[in-house]
Amino acid sequence: MKMFKRFAAALLAGVMVLAMLTACGGGAGSGTSTIGEEFENKYIAAINTLRGENAEKLENDTDLRNKALAQLAKINEDGTIAVTDASTTTATPNADGKSVTVLMINVGTEGKPDKGVCQAKEITADSLGEITTEGAGEDAAETMRALKKIGIATKVINGKTYAAIAIEIVTSVPNNA
Repeated sequence: MKMFKRFAAALLAGVMVLAMLTACGGGAGSGTSTIGEEFENKYIAAINTLRGENAEKLENDTDLRNKALAQLAKINEDGTIAVTDASTTTATPNADGKSVTVLMINVGTEGKPDKGVCQAKEITADSLGEITTEGAGEDAAETMRALKKIGIATKVINGKTYAAIAIEIVTSVPNNA
């Protein structure tokens, strides 16, 4: 039970760090915008900074990026998304029986949900400055070092750029014995 609480705390810390690094604002264009590309690159750089100099540098994983794009496709034309689509988590037991692979996909949202729907955050040039590692403590750095893969995607819908992040963490299964 203690190990499960640690696992849950690590996942929550990861989500909080992702929320902290997610910028918001307004945008223009179609497909993937220049702002979107800059967001993806800056976000990966911030994650790698938090991981530290000695940690393996992560790149924008194609498979996870595609999963994040699939999540972005669930955003409606008015920029809203169902709460159940804004954030998903799946856990798959690994063959060793001692670990589990956790996949979390999060579309940046703002405000409180209303009737099961929330507003997706927009990305703009002004909001890129909000991607920072300042104030991130050792817990955030430890969580970022636990990441095995990351995929960040942006998409323009109705002239506004939105972002989603997919992360993969492999963690040990609590020993119930």
